[in-house]
Amino acid sequence: MNLIVASAILLTTPIILVWPHVGILVWFWIGFMNPHRFTWGTVSEMSFALIVASVTLAAWFLSREQKTFPFTSVTILLALLSFWITWTTFSALVPEAAWIDWNRSIRILVMTFVTMAIMKSRERIHALVWVTVVSLGFFAVKGGMFTLLGGGEYHVFGPRDSFISDNNQLAMALLITLPFMRYLQIHSGLRLVRLGLIAAMVLTVFSVIGSQSRGAFLGLLAVGGAFVLKSRYRLQIGALALCLALVGVWFVPEHWIERMETIQNYEQDPSAMARIHTWRFGYDIARMYPLTGGGFNVSANERLYLSMVPEENRTHSFHSVYFEVLGEHGFIGLTIFLLLGYFTWRTFGTVRKEAIDRKELLWASDLGTMGQVSLIAYFSAGAFLNLAFFDLYYLIIALAVLTQAVVRKELGNPKQVLPLRQPAAASQTVSASNDRSTAETPTHTIR
Repeated sequence: MNLIVASAILLTTPIILVWPHVGILVWFWIGFMNPHRFTWGTVSEMSFALIVASVTLAAWFLSREQKTFPFTSVTILLALLSFWITWTTFSALVPEAAWIDWNRSIRILVMTFVTMAIMKSRERIHALVWVTVVSLGFFAVKGGMFTLLGGGEYHVFGPRDSFISDNNQLAMALLITLPFMRYLQIHSGLRLVRLGLIAAMVLTVFSVIGSQSRGAFLGLLAVGGAFVLKSRYRLQIGALALCLALVGVWFVPEHWIERMETIQNYEQDPSAMARIHTWRFGYDIARMYPLTGGGFNVSANERLYLSMVPEENRTHSFHSVYFEVLGEHGFIGLTIFLLLGYFTWRTFGTVRKEAIDRKELLWASDLGTMGQVSLIAYFSAGAFLNLAFFDLYYLIIALAVLTQAVVRKELGNPKQVLPLRQPAAASQTVSASNDRSTAETPTHTIR
């Protein structure tokens, strides 16, 4: 197994040197699936992602690929966030641990910029979505089947030593991936693939349930509501969601229901109260250091934490992207972080509106819709998880920028086909010449 995984990754390097965009796909595959974590010994600890990233950067610089990326409000805020987390790390209260987290986070942000510079076509964007769905869908299908076969008695976990090793983190990642499964299911031309993706979506829901994560359960409700509101087939999607909910209620064990009920009675749950205490700690740290916060990993400072949270006898992580950024990077860092999410949402919305009337850009409109649903998944489940610098979230940001760039380029192309909705006079002019071709070429709605 060690030899297979190491060879599969390292043998991609010659391909990456010729086609740098392959390096982006391999980098995200390693980041999401973590195939080396299924091995043991030296191979399991190797920095394959760093190797692939280095080869990709070298290949990109040496290639004829354009060395620019879209200049938008989102990319400006992303650059500002990169600068700000570097600045706050210089004044971090736990310097050694802070620089470790900074190193990991800045790599993700740098590769996000590289992704936006390289993956500038519909085909490459589509490949990115497929890599994401296959990589995380593996855990969704495996976890869903494990939940069904085990009666929901046990937690579903991700690969060790990864962003998604914890049951809560895995559930959040699967929620974010669920809308992209729907996007691929809409646009796949093969019936077998569409049916497989539908099955994967159902198993994803059961995998999230099997994680027994209360934050992910609330996120699942938010994502389900978003699917209903943003779908053309609201009644059908709503009926399916209701059926899954009824099956889930009948299927899950009693202890799962009791665990979810603690959401209402959080005052009696030590775990929930520990989170609230840590949120208060993050707010108090931000008040003490309003510009820079306490830096990465400030909650690991045991002396400081216990002096400010006397109710606890040990340190806890923030368990919230909002309080994580607030406590570690101050009010300015939180403002940048929230603005980045807001403008990413707006970018997807703009893409959806600009592309919806053009047949050849319906894929972009659908990706804009599903991208917004993924953001809902991240910001709802993320209220209870400290994954502010999760590479999957920054992939969503890259997809928003890339899709908008492709749409704007297509809209400015004089050779593109006529829009779906034409003015009355124009449609009368072209109707006669198009009668025969329309009759010979059947059309269908893919949304």
